[in-house]
Amino acid sequence: MKCFSILPGLVLAALTLVAAGTPAHADKPAHAGTRPFHASGEGVVAGALYAPRCEATHLGRSSLFVDLGLDPRDYFVFLPLRAYLTAASGDRLDFDFNAEYYVVDGETGIVSATVTFTGGTGRFQDAAGSADVTFDLYQFINNYSFDFSFQIDGSIAY
Repeated sequence: MKCFSILPGLVLAALTLVAAGTPAHADKPAHAGTRPFHASGEGVVAGALYAPRCEATHLGRSSLFVDLGLDPRDYFVFLPLRAYLTAASGDRLDFDFNAEYYVVDGETGIVSATVTFTGGTGRFQDAAGSADVTFDLYQFINNYSFDFSFQIDGSIAY
C-alpha cells in the first residue's frame, strides 16, 4: 500500500518542478533583469546618421541608424529623433532621444543626449531602459567630412 501512496506524491512533486521552470508566457521569455548596455562605432552623415559596422552588448556586430529632424527652435540644427540598432540576426533594438536633454558643443562637435529604449523586434520586443549617447561630429562640423563616431552607455532589460 505504501507504494501507491508515494507514487502520487512523486508525480505531484515532478509537476511542481516542471511548472516552476516554465515561463508564464511560453511565447515571451522571462526578463533576465536590468543589465549594462554599451555600443560604439563609426559611421557617415548622409541625411541621417548611419554606422554600418558597430559593436553592441547583447547584439554583437550590428548597425546603427539615427533619424534626424530639424530643431523647431533653430532650423539650422538637426536633432536626433529616433534610432535603432540592428543585430546580424535581424533583431532590432529601438530607442528615442529626449530632445529636451541634448547638448551640442559647436567647438568640439560633441553631441550628448539621453535615450530611452522602446522595444524592437525579436528578443528586444519588450526592451526597456535608458542610456547616455555621445556623438563625435567634429570631422563633420569642422572639416566638412561626413564621418562621425558614437558611444552609448546605459542599462537595458529585455
